[in-house]
Amino acid sequence: MFPFISNIFRSDLPLFIFDDIFVPGPGMRVGVPRPPYTNQQYKDQVPKPPNLQKMQSVKKSLGDYSETQGQYWCILGDMSFEKGDYTKAIQYYDRAIQLTDGTESSFFRSRGLAYKKMGNLDQAYKDAIMAIELDDKNIKAHLLCGQVLAERGKKQENTHEIETAIHRLTKARTLCAGQKKQYYEDELSKYIYRAKKLLWYKNKELEDQKKRQAINNYTQYLQQRGDLNEEQRKNELNAFINSIGNPDQKQNYDIPSYLICKITFEMMENPVVTDAGQTYERDMLIEAIQKNGPVDPCTRQPISGEFYPNHNIKQATQDFLLNNPWAFEFQQGENYDDIEF
Repeated sequence: MFPFISNIFRSDLPLFIFDDIFVPGPGMRVGVPRPPYTNQQYKDQVPKPPNLQKMQSVKKSLGDYSETQGQYWCILGDMSFEKGDYTKAIQYYDRAIQLTDGTESSFFRSRGLAYKKMGNLDQAYKDAIMAIELDDKNIKAHLLCGQVLAERGKKQENTHEIETAIHRLTKARTLCAGQKKQYYEDELSKYIYRAKKLLWYKNKELEDQKKRQAINNYTQYLQQRGDLNEEQRKNELNAFINSIGNPDQKQNYDIPSYLICKITFEMMENPVVTDAGQTYERDMLIEAIQKNGPVDPCTRQPISGEFYPNHNIKQATQDFLLNNPWAFEFQQGENYDDIEF
């Protein structure tokens, strides 16, 4: 019926997600573990594991090394990095790499991170790849590579680099168990889910571009149809737009209310139900009971203080995130350029 409707969408544009397997188009399967959904209000109140961004190097004294050793200059680079002097840090890392004949993976990763901070993503990527080639088990190198690829993918007209970023970030997370660094898994999972969210937004953007081009082509085709009057052309065009979807139609980003904690107004990570039948984020409920006594935070009716995991809501939350990657850390009016890596 519509001569321009065939082949207007790439086969790798849609996202297909089944259970815990993320599939960016036919034929490519990337296992991504479900990360815990971070509660924004509570996360600042719980003990934090070591932060990956502070894993620049093992803290050692300059006195343990001489100026003829690469580690001496790497420590100087770390000190400059922490001060925000990335140019000086790169100079020190250069010296460390020279003294070790380019054989130390961690030095390349450290320099790559400094380049990333300066916005030089291409050089950061080269250093990350070099670090991985020298040591394929370097968690921080895989993380850096994934972060850089995700950032570069924001500017690309395809999704290749974002998909590769998910591979690298997943590799970094997988390495944690073998190196007994499971305490980094949650933070790495956060970056995986951000990359999946970015891929969802990028796919939608590319799909909308193809739709607009198809609508423009079909509009020109209708203008050449001498057998149609203006009203018929309008009806034909509207029918075509309805068949492929209107790219300018506002997207519905609603999150089901039953997944939202009535205390935090955010999606629940560990939902529990009270004997009053109300479901809340576990840590927020504990805090409310400690502050106000054994009463339901919303209904204010007395409760026993005992509560139980709401497995149905927890599963529903996980299913919703798996099928709606945009919902992770969602903010109204957000732009994918603002997703941090």
